[in-house]
Amino acid sequence: MGAQVSKGFNKQVTHVVFSNGHQATWRKAKKRDVQLVSVLWVGRCYDDGVRADESLFPALNDEKNPVMKNRQHRCMLPKHSPERTIENDWRLKKKFEKMVKELPSLEPQVVDTSPIIIDQENGIIYSPALKRSDYMARFKTYLSANHHVCGGWQKQEMFNCLFTMFFTPSASFRKQQTVLQVVKALGGFSIIDRVCESTTHVVSGEHRRTLNILLGIARGCWILSFEWILWCLEQRQWIPEEPYELSDQFPAAQICRLQRHLSAGEHQQDLFQDQPPMFVSKLSQPPTQGLVELIELCGGTACKTVRQAGICIGKYSGRRPEGSRILSEQWVLDSITNLKILPYDNYDLE
Repeated sequence: MGAQVSKGFNKQVTHVVFSNGHQATWRKAKKRDVQLVSVLWVGRCYDDGVRADESLFPALNDEKNPVMKNRQHRCMLPKHSPERTIENDWRLKKKFEKMVKELPSLEPQVVDTSPIIIDQENGIIYSPALKRSDYMARFKTYLSANHHVCGGWQKQEMFNCLFTMFFTPSASFRKQQTVLQVVKALGGFSIIDRVCESTTHVVSGEHRRTLNILLGIARGCWILSFEWILWCLEQRQWIPEEPYELSDQFPAAQICRLQRHLSAGEHQQDLFQDQPPMFVSKLSQPPTQGLVELIELCGGTACKTVRQAGICIGKYSGRRPEGSRILSEQWVLDSITNLKILPYDNYDLE
């Protein structure tokens, strides 16, 4: 209605909407000869669309009521408080820094003692230990089928580290160190420097779409926020991942993860299976190698020469087959993020 609302009582205040307020506010308004009105005055002004007569809506001062005398009051204005995180809350930050310092004294947790949660209604049993053992059994079968031979040390290292985790390098150095310390203390994981076929968890320091996040989605990995690491540190054990999965930011992450979990053998997406062969330009961003890997992981065919391609990804000014299209790299990235083929017209570079 054009008025300005002040949190404090200053010289610019002309009206005080008083309802069971402090006596100090009442006395100050009387002393400065400021209009004291009830909440009904605001409602009448809103209904009539004009400023109503203040004398018809005087404020009531229940000073003699012993119940109201010592009552605590709060400001009627809405409180816009940001969500508490370690970046904006110094108490929370100090708490987690203290826990990180205590990590070297922690003993590694035995993976088999992780909690089991049973859903009685649906008969579903959840256990990080069961999931890890199930995954490693399938992974061992896959290695045997491909006649992959490891040395004694490599084989022992593979089965000691049940899961492999990738942490996106976009986060701060402090967060990366926290992840390394938590993994070292709790055990059960190994940190790798690149998303590969054995990666099961991708921890994102910032909720930004990166090439590694998309590789994790295409491979059916858990895409988790950094808060998962912090609460694992809080509980001194690996906790269920579901509450910390970034499914709102990356809708395809949960679907691809479930598809990988249910697949009997090697996981393979079929998003680009029905698309024509694609040629990725050398000027593309993200780099050519990363885009080619994404396309092939999602069932597409990547060509080494433009003559064989029906779609050219990225800027390309050379000769190409008649009828082929030049699309932005964003078409590949957005299609994987949403797990559906998006229209060409919105990404056409011609």
